Amino acid sequence: MEAHHTRSSHEHGRVEIAMKRPSLNSEDVRPCLLGEQAFAPTILKRTAVIVTAHWLIGALLLFPHAAVGHAQELVGRARELPRIEAGTLVSTDAAAGKDAGRWNRVVLLARPRIASGDVGSLSSAIRNSVSDFVLTILASVEEFQDPVAGEPRFRLVDIGVGYSTQVGGEMRAVTVADADKVGVKLGLFSRMLLAENEKKLATATITARTSTLMIVDTPAVVLRDNEHHEFVMRHFIWVEPTTGRNAALVWLIDHDQAGNPVVDQNEPPRWAPAGLQEDRAIHVDGKEFNLIGIPNERAFAIEDLPPGKPIPWTPEARALAAKPSYQAEELRKLSFALNAMLQSSRETPSNN
Repeated sequence: MEAHHTRSSHEHGRVEIAMKRPSLNSEDVRPCLLGEQAFAPTILKRTAVIVTAHWLIGALLLFPHAAVGHAQELVGRARELPRIEAGTLVSTDAAAGKDAGRWNRVVLLARPRIASGDVGSLSSAIRNSVSDFVLTILASVEEFQDPVAGEPRFRLVDIGVGYSTQVGGEMRAVTVADADKVGVKLGLFSRMLLAENEKKLATATITARTSTLMIVDTPAVVLRDNEHHEFVMRHFIWVEPTTGRNAALVWLIDHDQAGNPVVDQNEPPRWAPAGLQEDRAIHVDGKEFNLIGIPNERAFAIEDLPPGKPIPWTPEARALAAKPSYQAEELRKLSFALNAMLQSSRETPSNN
């Protein structure tokens, strides 16, 4: 997908915003391994033990009562992601990230755009409003001094979600409740659209986490074979413990005829480098509108996964990639398998 310009429109004016993404041919954005260096166990804020190994993004976070080597659920139950506070600066500038406060890394910025299907089913006001708000996934990364190695290290504190828009030449997080405070004047359609988008943020959940990784799941309606199908979009997000660089693998989870979660071998995960900006093309299905023209939740579908380098599945990774929850040993095996996939990708010349 080529980088291009998309249009943002509010009642107070129109602004052209360039949505760019890093070149996947760049040496600086090669797929980075989940964890390339081990360091000694330590205590994190007296609430959890970090058990470290080379295979797991630097560290595996267990509950305090967990015995090392025992299978333990890393997240007893899925929890919602925290919301990004209105007014938060959203910047892919690495230098700005150092002083960005709590949310100091960009995981993904996805600007929706009505692109195909029954586009005529929508009014021009709705079509123009859809691209006003950018789905924003940010990370909170913390630097600390490792007491054993005596060197700086990084850990992933949290992942936040929200929507952002152009405010005074900058991208800022915005909510319906605090739009006026941020300096955004919402019209009727923009307010309704943002309110519905905010409701859907509650469906994003953390399935598993360690001190340097999180698995975030979101329901997704995706265009496949010219039909809208329901999937779970899984985001495997990590931070390199020695550099603080973040990246992600994103894939789709389907269900077989027995209702078991599965991943399609022919649909590999995408490697998403830090700061990825997506032109999220949306397909419209007119059959999913009622008699008075109101769409249901299946009326809109994303055309594809976020842009990024496909990383071919291995049987080992596929066997674990769709699990609804993870024990410690299962997450170790999944991370090891994903590392092997990334390593193979780094050694394979790109055709891009």
